[in-house]
Amino acid sequence: MEHIEEFQKLNIRVKNILEEHRIGVFIGTLKDNIQHDVHLWEPNSLEKAFRLARRMESKIIATRKHTTHNYKDGSVVAPSLPQPIRLTPQQLEEKIAEKEH
Repeated sequence: MEHIEEFQKLNIRVKNILEEHRIGVFIGTLKDNIQHDVHLWEPNSLEKAFRLARRMESKIIATRKHTTHNYKDGSVVAPSLPQPIRLTPQQLEEKIAEKEH
């Protein structure tokens, strides 16, 4: 969230840069694990890139909360959770649009 706010502040100051370049710069400044996932969705607007980054970050935070440590051998064991449903980019956009309204 903080990164998006800072990026928006800088973005307002910059003129004459195409949206696709702004998206590329934003994605390029994300943490590697979030950057990869957002890039895979190929957002076509900066707002979509922001929403995807927020969702990926939320997913990572939720995953960390549900992860337990096995301190005997130092490994991490994830509890058995329901398997996620894979959505197409179009289905994801529809879900995002539903939640925004």
